[in-house]
Amino acid sequence: MHVLTGQSDRALDQRDVLAVARATLDEHWAVSAVPIERRVLLLERADEAAVAAGEGLGEPIADGLALLGTAYELAALGQLEAAIDSTPSASRDLARAVLTLGASRAYRCVAAVEWRSQRGAALTWALRLGALAMVSGQTDVYADWWQKRDGIAGAVEAYAHTLESLPWEPYARGTLWLAWLGLLGAPLSAPIGDEPTEFAPRPLVATRSRLAAFRERRAGHGGIGDGPVLSTAALRARMAEFAIRHLADATELLTIAVLRRTLPDVTSEFKLRLSAARSAMAGDHGQDVLLAWLQAAGVTLAGGVTAQLELPGF
Repeated sequence: MHVLTGQSDRALDQRDVLAVARATLDEHWAVSAVPIERRVLLLERADEAAVAAGEGLGEPIADGLALLGTAYELAALGQLEAAIDSTPSASRDLARAVLTLGASRAYRCVAAVEWRSQRGAALTWALRLGALAMVSGQTDVYADWWQKRDGIAGAVEAYAHTLESLPWEPYARGTLWLAWLGLLGAPLSAPIGDEPTEFAPRPLVATRSRLAAFRERRAGHGGIGDGPVLSTAALRARMAEFAIRHLADATELLTIAVLRRTLPDVTSEFKLRLSAARSAMAGDHGQDVLLAWLQAAGVTLAGGVTAQLELPGF
C-alpha cells in the first residue's frame, strides 16, 4: 500500500540526494584533479567578483576559474542523458541533482571571468552563461550580471546589427544564438514598434521578431541540396546546414511553447531536434558543449529537467 511521505521525510530525502550529488560531483576525475583547497579559494574569489560591477576577474585567477568551470561542466554534462530521461527513477533524480549542482558551480566560475573583446565570442560566452543560469535556477542573477558587466550588452547589440550583412551560415547561427539569449532571460532590446506585453516580455518579443526575420531569409536561401558530397568543404557545409535546420526548429518550437504557455507538451520533440543538431556538430567540441547546455536549459524551460533542490553552501 502506498503511504504518503511527510514533509520532514521529503526534506530529509532531498538532503540525502544533495549530499550524494555533491560527492558525485567532487569525485569526478576532472573536478578532483583540482585540489580541494584550490577549489574553495577559487569559488570564494568568484563569489566576490559576482557582486561587483566591472569587467570581472583577470589573470591569473581567471585561468584557474576557467579550468575549474570546465571541470564542473564536464562532470555535470556526464549526467545529461540520464537527467533528461522521461522515466522517473532514483538514478534520474540523482543525475538531475548533479546536473543542477554542477551547472551552479560552473556558473559561479564563468560569471566571474572577464568577457572577451570579440563580439562573436562575447555572444557565445553570454549564451553559455545564460544556459548555466537556467539549469541552475539563477536567471534573476543572470539578468543582474548582464547589467553589471561593463560592455557586454553593447557588444551583443553591436554584433546583432552586423548580422544582416553576413553570409547565410554566420547570419543563421548568430540570429539563433540571439534568439536563445532572449529565451534564457537576457534583457535584450526589442525592435522598435514591437512592444512587450504581460504574456510576451521584452526578451521574448526580441526572440519572436528575430525568428520571424530568420524565417524570411531562410525562405530565400537555396540550401545545400541532396546531391553527392564531392569535397570535405561540401560535407562540412551540409553538416552545418543540418545543424542549423534542427537548431532553428527546436528554437521556434520552444519559443511558441513559452509564448502559449504549453511548456510540457514540447519536451520530447525539442530533445529530438537538439540531439540531431548536436550529432551534426560532434566534431566541434566547443559547439557541442554549448548545444549540450542549451539542450539542458531548453528541457528545463519546457518542463523541468532539474531537481527542485535548495543549494545552501554549494
